[in-house]
Amino acid sequence: MIELTRKQIHLIRSTIRQALGITSARRAPIVTFRATPVGLLIQSFSDNIAVEHRIEGDFRPSVITLPYEALQACEGKRNDQVGIQRDGDTITVQWLDGGIPQTAQYNHAEPVEVPEAPTELTGIDREFIPAMAEAVATTDNESSRFALSCVRLRGSDGQIAATDGRQALMYSGFSFPWDDELLVPATKAFSSKAFSNAAEVSIGRSDEWVSIQADSWTLHLKIEKDARFPNVDDHVPAVDAATSTMILADTDAEFLTQASRKLPAASEFNAPVTVDLNGSVAIRAKSADQEFGTELVLSNSQRSGEEMRFNTNRDYLRRAASLGFRQIYLQTAAAPASCRDDRRSYIWALLGKEGAITPDAKLTRIESPYDSQKPSPQRRTTIPMRNTKLPAPPRNRAEKPASVLAKAEALRDSLSQALTDTRGLISAIKAKRKQNRLVETTLRSLKQLENIGA
Repeated sequence: MIELTRKQIHLIRSTIRQALGITSARRAPIVTFRATPVGLLIQSFSDNIAVEHRIEGDFRPSVITLPYEALQACEGKRNDQVGIQRDGDTITVQWLDGGIPQTAQYNHAEPVEVPEAPTELTGIDREFIPAMAEAVATTDNESSRFALSCVRLRGSDGQIAATDGRQALMYSGFSFPWDDELLVPATKAFSSKAFSNAAEVSIGRSDEWVSIQADSWTLHLKIEKDARFPNVDDHVPAVDAATSTMILADTDAEFLTQASRKLPAASEFNAPVTVDLNGSVAIRAKSADQEFGTELVLSNSQRSGEEMRFNTNRDYLRRAASLGFRQIYLQTAAAPASCRDDRRSYIWALLGKEGAITPDAKLTRIESPYDSQKPSPQRRTTIPMRNTKLPAPPRNRAEKPASVLAKAEALRDSLSQALTDTRGLISAIKAKRKQNRLVETTLRSLKQLENIGA
């Protein structure tokens, strides 16, 4: 008998689902358990992706194959034991659910045969897992053009690249144990808890497969030898070609990520917004049934270079911010927008200029909370503090009354100056309170966005 916990089975089932892209419309695969005296291998396989998990321990040798649905039936969030036993062609699964014994039986099937991992695997930067997760999020599984459902792994410069035809992400600086370019199928395994929490990652290849080992999990991706991948590198413009740059403050990036989801027209095709880099950095949106839309003003952000107004899919703008990019480079209102740092490049196509939303006093205006830690000449109130310590008059023992009078006059002047400075401080405090009320009003207005377009 093979014994695991319901919690273990839940993680196994969830990782297999993400790795193989199992959906309600796609036939679920079978899962094979191979028990040996030194450990247990759990394996599953689709057309071009295989996944396996190893658990160290002393198991009675056996090979048991179950349908994927069997894991769904007995999984759970607790550490209750699950027993899996084979008797001929009958598989019996037993577990407790709320203290009540449960039993299910299944027919044994032919075991899964997964590819053998290369004899040598090379350690790779731990950042490879999240980089692959972001690359997979940039692919298009529905496209029939090129290999947009694949991720390119280029050995010459250690680059990961992916595109869906509208956006492209490139991540360089990895060390692959090959020199050529390999195309592998996209899989959400890299976003799973099992892979994203891995401490050690290694990679290798055979003639047909790329194998990635993350702690106790191994993923095999079939190399797509006949597929064609677009040359995305040629579409990344040089930074010095930009005529305008949108510079996002960290606080505004977080504000943009949250608030842009609630702007009007979020569910319309391309989720369009107008970005205006003029006197301020403003983002406007209006649904088809609205006369006037909503404007987000990024109070802490700025523009460098020429003024520009362009239309874009808000999802790409939001993604650039969530990826950590803070400078968005623009050549024209029609050319692709781009972001770059030491290792990454992200580009996306802008929408046509037609229908751009121009400034209007009737727009619902929402300003991002002002970051008081960031100096700003327009909002900073400076109160000069004068020196209240006046030089003491020369002491003359022969003129004591005059000396006392001079001290009294000096004290009077000092108190008068202190009163003036106190009034200035009171004015500053009142101005600060007024600014705080403005921030509170802005935050309340932001909450109203949840009802806009509802």
